[in-house]
Amino acid sequence: MFQALGTHGPVLSPMTSLVLDIGLLVAAFWLLATPSKKSLGDTLLLLTLVLAVSAARVLMQPLPNIQPVTVAALIIGAQLGARRGAAFAILVAMISNAIIGNGWWTIFQAIGWASVAVIGSKFAIIANGELQRNRLFVAAIASAFVFDLIVSFSIIDSSTSIVSFLTYLAHGIPYDLLHALGNLTFAVWFGTWFADVVAEEIVVEEVELMSEESIICHA
Repeated sequence: MFQALGTHGPVLSPMTSLVLDIGLLVAAFWLLATPSKKSLGDTLLLLTLVLAVSAARVLMQPLPNIQPVTVAALIIGAQLGARRGAAFAILVAMISNAIIGNGWWTIFQAIGWASVAVIGSKFAIIANGELQRNRLFVAAIASAFVFDLIVSFSIIDSSTSIVSFLTYLAHGIPYDLLHALGNLTFAVWFGTWFADVVAEEIVVEEVELMSEESIICHA
């Protein structure tokens, strides 16, 4: 099942890695299977965001704990809802880790970013169609510690004691702070732009859907 110990836990065998990916993919599609009708364009929008953010994470991988996924998950959760935000998080973790390196930690990264997306959906980052920048900044900083704590659980095995785990957490504080600073930087520089891009695409899809429904009603 496990082949070696990686940075965030054991490296999986090919078969176990395949089972993990299938499980995550099923979870993502289940989250996307909402009762309300979604257009093809709506699905393509989410997939475009997934691919774009995954590519950005891969390109920024050499920078320790600095990547755009956490802030993106916050904003997408706020604008598209918790379910699609969580699906986005799972797919980004899968796709980017397929290039960076897949392992046991992929589950915890997916859970971590999905949790961040849920935070984004509940924290009123978007109010009256406007991005609340101060709320985004606070959530971006806090989400770094939430995500890093969740991913830290991936190192726990039968040999891990409470003391060794707490020591591991303490040693990771500088990286947590770097992650928080990176999140804040992304939120300040790109938060408004990214939120506007997503909002514009949502408006376009809603207009197209209304036009389709109008045509059907008059047919």
